[in-house]
Amino acid sequence: MDAIWQSDILFHVNAARAAQGLAPLQWNARLAEAATAHAADLQRCAKLAHEGCDGNQLPQRAARAGYAFRRISENLALCPCDAAAVVPLWLNSEGHRRNLLDPNVTELGADTRLDEADLRRQQWVLVMGRQ
Repeated sequence: MDAIWQSDILFHVNAARAAQGLAPLQWNARLAEAATAHAADLQRCAKLAHEGCDGNQLPQRAARAGYAFRRISENLALCPCDAAAVVPLWLNSEGHRRNLLDPNVTELGADTRLDEADLRRQQWVLVMGRQ
């Protein structure tokens, strides 16, 4: 991890998990690579979706990043906010909450991108998995 927001997202995800008695997740560079590639792709085609601009899906993106997974999930958000605000957004969404609190994942990687043309468009991509 090389950015403060990366430590923050890990901290807030793990705090939410700890509140539910779940084990903390570890940062994984390959998952971060998959998240970064998806964030860049979505920024190119100006959308927020689990499907990439060319139709790619999360399992393909994880494999391209070299992450051999047994379990994989992804949370997305469009929020001009920090990690302290985006994690509660995910916790208030049934599917995102299920992903965050999945006891079968052990690692995460993430990326966040700000649209320089529209500063209200900050996207977050969080990928969680287990090898």
